[in-house]
Formats: sequence, structure tokens, C-alpha cells
Amino acid sequence: MTEITQELLKAPESQLAASMKPLIEKWSDPPSAIEILEVLDHCVYASLASGFVVTLLQILYDDQCKKENTTHEEVIKNATWRNEG
Repeated sequence: MTEITQELLKAPESQLAASMKPLIEKWSDPPSAIEILEVLDHCVYASLASGFVVTLLQILYDDQCKKENTTHEEVIKNATWRNEG
């Protein structure tokens, strides 16, 4: 588990909703772009994280997309939770 993942799991509820922590606990090491995007999406659309945490997740996501040599457009093709509801 990466240090950033550990810190996110320790974040107080004023920074990150407890409902997001089970998703983060399931992340691979390091987390994949799709795993980060799922948490980021939920945090943005349901106001489940502070601006600081959202910015951190966005940076992690952008960095992981580069490492995976992929684009946001490619990653969202697998974002099945976006089709729910």
C-alpha cells in the first residue's frame, strides 16, 4: 500500500467521507487510473471530499494515466459506475 493510500485511509471525515475508504482499501499497489477515477468521480459528484483531497486525487489520476500511457478518454470507457442510476 502506497504512503498516499495510507494517508487517505487515515483522513478525517471532514476531508474524506468514510464511504470512500472501502474503495480505496481495494486499490492495487500502486492504484490503477480506473481505481483512482472511481473514487475521484464519487467524491466530486457527491461532495464526499475536501477540495484538497479532490486535487490530490486528480494529480494521482493524471500521473497514473501517464504511467499507464493512456488518456482520460480511454479510461472512462471502463467507468461502469458512470452508467449506473
